[in-house]
Amino acid sequence: MFYLLVHLIHIFSVFIYGGFLFTDNLFLARMKDDIGDEYPKVREYFMKYVRKVVPKALIVAVVSGIYLFSQNFGTIAPEGLSNFQIVLLIKAFLGGWLGLRGVLQVFFKIQPLVFKSHTFPFILVVIIIFLSQLMFAV
Repeated sequence: MFYLLVHLIHIFSVFIYGGFLFTDNLFLARMKDDIGDEYPKVREYFMKYVRKVVPKALIVAVVSGIYLFSQNFGTIAPEGLSNFQIVLLIKAFLGGWLGLRGVLQVFFKIQPLVFKSHTFPFILVVIIIFLSQLMFAV
């Protein structure tokens, strides 16, 4: 029952973080030409509310993901890692990188040296979603 609760919390927090990236990349970025000079003001107004929720959701997603990883990874067989474990490791690495980047950026004000836009994190979230579906099929 605890596993199911953590899993639901994880999915919900990932929806919040991924939804923000989806909205920012596919809607707000496209509005720049339509809004014109007001775009920075509109974006900052949007980000004012995002900053209250999304960083916390990202931390919840990473912490709950670490727990889920510990429950699902299993033991390493003498033959080596299974396909499931390999895909899960890739997914965990990408999620951990997103979490580390988010924590450093939001809580310690350390700006990323590369990938300053939200496009790369959005692509990683999409890859993680595909991997989460793929790992049970391999």
